[in-house]
Amino acid sequence: MKKFIYIAILLVFSAWMVSCDGFLTTDNKSNVTDKEYFSTKSGFESLVSNAYETLRDIYASSSYTTYFNAGTDMYADGRNYINDELHEYETLNPENSVMKELYTACYKGIRAAYAVKHYAQDAEIDEILRNKRVDEARVLAANYYYILVNTFGGVPLMKEYVANAQTGYPKSAASDVYAYIIEELENVVANGVLEKSTAQNGGGRASLESARALLAKTYLAAAWDLDKKEYFSKAAQTADDVIAKRSLVTPFANLWRADYSGDDNEEFIWDVEYDYATATNTVSGGHPWSSFYCNHIGGQEDHGKGSTSAFIATLHALQCFEKGDVRYEVTFMKELPDIVTASNYWYWDWYKNGETFIGIPLKRYYPAWYETEEDIEAWKALDPENRKNTWILPMSDHTRDPQEYMPGEINYEAFVTYSYGGSPCRKFDDSNTGSYSNKTDYRDIHIITLSEVYLIAAEAYFKAGNNENALARLNEVRRRAQLNAVTSIDVDAILKERACELFGQGSRWIDLRRTRKLVEYNNLYNPQIRGRAQQAIGNKLLRPIPQAAIDANELMSAEDQNPGY
Repeated sequence: MKKFIYIAILLVFSAWMVSCDGFLTTDNKSNVTDKEYFSTKSGFESLVSNAYETLRDIYASSSYTTYFNAGTDMYADGRNYINDELHEYETLNPENSVMKELYTACYKGIRAAYAVKHYAQDAEIDEILRNKRVDEARVLAANYYYILVNTFGGVPLMKEYVANAQTGYPKSAASDVYAYIIEELENVVANGVLEKSTAQNGGGRASLESARALLAKTYLAAAWDLDKKEYFSKAAQTADDVIAKRSLVTPFANLWRADYSGDDNEEFIWDVEYDYATATNTVSGGHPWSSFYCNHIGGQEDHGKGSTSAFIATLHALQCFEKGDVRYEVTFMKELPDIVTASNYWYWDWYKNGETFIGIPLKRYYPAWYETEEDIEAWKALDPENRKNTWILPMSDHTRDPQEYMPGEINYEAFVTYSYGGSPCRKFDDSNTGSYSNKTDYRDIHIITLSEVYLIAAEAYFKAGNNENALARLNEVRRRAQLNAVTSIDVDAILKERACELFGQGSRWIDLRRTRKLVEYNNLYNPQIRGRAQQAIGNKLLRPIPQAAIDANELMSAEDQNPGY
């Protein structure tokens, strides 16, 4: 009985045991069958909407940062602890609840996507719309399999919706999973029925350019994992097909405006869409991204913003940003007024005041790591009366206690364990709500961006041996950041640009695993296992397949678990 309960939770093996699935178990007061309901246009479109809704289980989850960024060089403990098993590796085991959440969410999404194809054949809609919705669902399923194979390696591979109870699927090799993703996406592209792009129309629906972008990502990952050099060339060409000779023309600050004005830019290729204007629940119906990568800056009674108080940028992450990089001040809030109970000033005043604190007394300033005393004096001179008593909190190895400003230096790792320790991330702020609550962010969540495709192309061309094209793609990203072009390229240079361009958005763990830098970068920069990463990580180069999933699957056994567990 326990086995079948877990199968139902996973939504993998049974179509009818999952009674909690709202889209398949509506209150059937009129004795309408599922087939009859989903054959109507409105019923079928509700099924499609449900498939898209499953993206929120991953991208809008409060565990998003843990899924994709724990145990890396860029994010560390703040006042709260990251999931120690994932961040420090030594105690990571198949019982880890966060990895079980991710595994479950991916298969739930796959099943929801397959339901679209299953019911489409009887839906009372025109053939063009039918084919379009089916191919949208294929892109959704491919994306979930991309996450699974890049996190867990080989996993059970299902290719169709299952209408009857099943007790197991064998674990497929990673090569088979990659082959399936590639085949599906190549077929979608060849079919050509999806819209060319949906970016400037919300970006929420899968399009031909998002299918191509995901295909480029898949080719790149498969090339590394399967040692197939020809896939690097395919990844590069596919990425260039998405780029389509476009430049990165939108200023980085405009792209990431907190008022949503950049959300429908053509550079945002595929999104999880939110809309405050039409939200049924504006109090807690958003997502928590504005609270990510920020330390504690006061409680609800204070005038800050909600924060997770974990996944604070490491000093290494900050030092990836070069002097002059415009992305730094778009990513981090460098100034704070005295935001405490009964204060007249708020964190959100920066937006209300025209994206500046000029005219408002400031209590804290977090200079970038490269700022000199002369730079700080120039900053003070912009508003001398309101900045004369500001505490300067260096983002360096030697800083100060950020809460009480006690005398004496402390290191950066101690610094971020205090309230106000570290410059808050503002890249995902929602200035329209300006709320403390951590689920009142209604900006779109961007799954794939054009700049990431440029970085995919740079990596693929480099690995294919074409340094000229690799540099051209990398330097286009740097040009928009207002940085000088570089003349040499390697994996480290690409990872550095990914750190700055995609801070908070991407999967740093997948990036390090893919490029075989996981141990090296953790050894150098992860504060919890610095200097002993090889010992801590060992063979744990993939996440553990949840033990409950193995136990529930009659065609899997302990031998199917990943190395190191």
